[in-house]
Amino acid sequence: MLKSLRQVKRTKLLLDSKDILPLCFVGLTAFSLLSFFFILFLSFKVNQLAARKTTFVQLVNGRALVISEQDYLYRHPEVIKNTVKQWANLTFNWDGVIVGTKELDKGRDIGKGKRVTTNAYSASFLIQQGNLGFRQTALQALAEITPSRVFSGQVASKIIISYFSTPRQTKMGEWEVDMVATRVLVNLSGGADEEIPINRTFTLRAVDIPEPPSPTASALEQQLYEIRSAGLEITKISEFTPNN
Repeated sequence: MLKSLRQVKRTKLLLDSKDILPLCFVGLTAFSLLSFFFILFLSFKVNQLAARKTTFVQLVNGRALVISEQDYLYRHPEVIKNTVKQWANLTFNWDGVIVGTKELDKGRDIGKGKRVTTNAYSASFLIQQGNLGFRQTALQALAEITPSRVFSGQVASKIIISYFSTPRQTKMGEWEVDMVATRVLVNLSGGADEEIPINRTFTLRAVDIPEPPSPTASALEQQLYEIRSAGLEITKISEFTPNN
């Protein structure tokens, strides 16, 4: 009799397989429901991010910006115009000294005894290089119109930009911009000033945006990054007739 009671108690402590299966089914169902709701929540958040067109960001220096997602080859019209303006100002604004210093600008030697101003040399890196580019040709042409007296502080130059057209997209990642400007040569040592019209059409294309320089980078590396940080380069400069 005692043995029979012990066997009954032992069987009550151990669950039958037919009792375990319903419990496993209930647990699996609950886990599946939780996973389903979690996936729905993640999908909702991802859709919110995907639908967001602009994003507010704050830089470490305290500046606040609003950014928007665009195609890799997209460039805002103002960015395109500012790139051309930057090139024109650096190329044709000469005051005889290196920017940010009182040191006389001796220019940069480009070979065959010809020189251009330091700023003009830096601006030339906005021009397409290599076999398809014309950077060296542009430097040679610029050296031809740069008076030698600019390097002794006797001549200064200032460009006055009268008009910039809205950039025209010629194909994906390529634009044209018209500029109407006047270059004024000022004779600091006496004599009449000279006004030279500079009416040009610029063709630009989107290129890779460079990586920011390291904190120990040279002043030239920092300037080149600033010049090319818009991800644009000039592939052609041609005459522009405003009446047309």
